This record gives sequence, C-alpha cells and structure tokens, in this order.
Amino acid sequence: MVIYDLHCENSHEFEGWFKNADELKSQQSSGMLTCPVCNTSEISKKVTASKIGRKSNVPSANATAPQAVASGAPAGSGERSYEQLQSMLGQVHKYIDGNFTDVGNKFADEALKIHRGEKDAANIRGTASKSELKELVQEGVSALPIPPKPVDKGKLN
Repeated sequence: MVIYDLHCENSHEFEGWFKNADELKSQQSSGMLTCPVCNTSEISKKVTASKIGRKSNVPSANATAPQAVASGAPAGSGERSYEQLQSMLGQVHKYIDGNFTDVGNKFADEALKIHRGEKDAANIRGTASKSELKELVQEGVSALPIPPKPVDKGKLN
C-alpha cells in the first residue's frame, strides 16, 4: 500500500491510497482519480519532506540556513502576524458563506449565464479550474479566486 499527498489544479489537498505507484499513474491517465472537493481530474503528487532524502541529520558547517523573507519593519508597524492574517481570511470566508450562493463546481457556467443576462444577477461562489477561470476573464466576467478556509485549530488532533 502506498499513500500519496495529492493536490488538484485548484489547490485542494487530499490523500490517496494506492496498491502501488503504477496504480496512481493508471488512475490519473484513465480519469478515475478526481478531487473530492471540486471533481477535477487534474491531480498531481505533492512534494513532501518524507520523500526527500538526506545524507545526514546534521548540517555541514558551510550549509546555508533556510531562506526566509522579512520586511524589516518593526513589530506593531502595520505588519500582520500569520494568526492575524488567518483570522482575517476566516472573516472573509464567513462573509462569503453568508452572502453568496454556493453553486459548487458549476461556478463557471453560472457566472457566464449571469454575465450574459440568461439569469438574474446574484452573488455566487463555487469552484472552477484554471482553464475555466481563463475563459471567464476572456468573457469579461469578474471572478476572484480566494485562498481556502483556514484550518480550525480546535478541530485538530
């Protein structure tokens, strides 16, 4: 049994259990493997630390530290912590959940119908593939991808 961390073209992450590596390839090529969230069949393996080999657990003296990014701004100068950003993202999702109708993976079709006047104007939310989003942009439809909901730390093991 082989377990892979997978993700779809819409950045949904999930786990897949397969008899062997060939079974994953077979299911990908036949279209049997789909995202459980948006149903797309554009699935890839995630690179995970457990699959990266190391010669030693002790870094050499001339090894460089992992790269990091910092603004150099002092604390309290308007910079946001990760927790603050996650909280703000949670508030955005709460607003969207309460004020937009979920159309699931029919988002692109519904957005085009509204744009073309085939349906009444409405706030909608759902999932769309990268190619569907490109189509929407070409048609002049206003659509905005948003990051997934933050993980509720109270529900973690």
